[in-house]
Amino acid sequence: MNLRTIDLNLLPVLEAIYAERSLTRASESLNITQPAVSNALARLRVHFEDPLFVREGRGVKPTAMADALMPAVRDALDRLRAGLEQRSTFEPSRSTRVFNISARDAGAFILAPEIARRLEAEAPGIRIAWSQVQRGAISTELASSRLDLAIDVTGLRGADLERLTLLVTPYACVMARDHPEADTELTMERFIGLRHVVVSSRREGRSYVEEIARAAGHRITPVMRLPHYMPALEIVRHTHLALTTPLPLAQGSGLAVLALPDAFTALDSVLYWRRENAEDPALAWLCDLIVEIADGL
Repeated sequence: MNLRTIDLNLLPVLEAIYAERSLTRASESLNITQPAVSNALARLRVHFEDPLFVREGRGVKPTAMADALMPAVRDALDRLRAGLEQRSTFEPSRSTRVFNISARDAGAFILAPEIARRLEAEAPGIRIAWSQVQRGAISTELASSRLDLAIDVTGLRGADLERLTLLVTPYACVMARDHPEADTELTMERFIGLRHVVVSSRREGRSYVEEIARAAGHRITPVMRLPHYMPALEIVRHTHLALTTPLPLAQGSGLAVLALPDAFTALDSVLYWRRENAEDPALAWLCDLIVEIADGL
């Protein structure tokens, strides 16, 4: 994309047509006339030497070129809107800000539903893109503004990071109700003797369960390792494997829930953001919302 030769005012038109799949609806969303939208599209077609959109039924569909352009166009416009928003009074109900948040599987499970409910009621134009960035890359991703916030365990490094503990989450062991150990009290020896599924976002290295066992002088060799809890819970439901999981996930699983040995302490979920972004009113609003929701939990 040659920015020297394109009128950047055309990019919101491209975005609107792509989203609406209709020139009429695009004109309504932009609050401009349909001839103005048609004229903008004609100029875009000349610039990119591609039709960009072709008729389909009563609307239009994007060409391969339009599909390829949209991620970069949306990213550029989102960053511009965010930059302008930071310098004006932030109004959640009118904002179209996109926030990028990295969170562990359990953190997203616990917080995301209530965040979505609150946004629907208070800030329907705001979007959140959830991801799970590798722990070692979070500080770099925050520094580059590819992430706005991260929710992870304690210990992330970075002198320019602000942090606030959101949740202290206990863990439990779950297994199928017909598991031979389902009605027993789990001593460390019994726990170690189970056949385990473990969940870890990392491809390598010890999981939480393996770390605790090792610290107690034991070793666990998991039967299966997964990055997310939902498939792990389904595996446990249909086998005689055991899973150590955050208690909020265990309680709604329909599985047998057993208390863990005392060596398994609760884990903190910490909210991280860049210190230099502390003056961003939109980000401050979202942080306050997340903290309020966490306090309620």
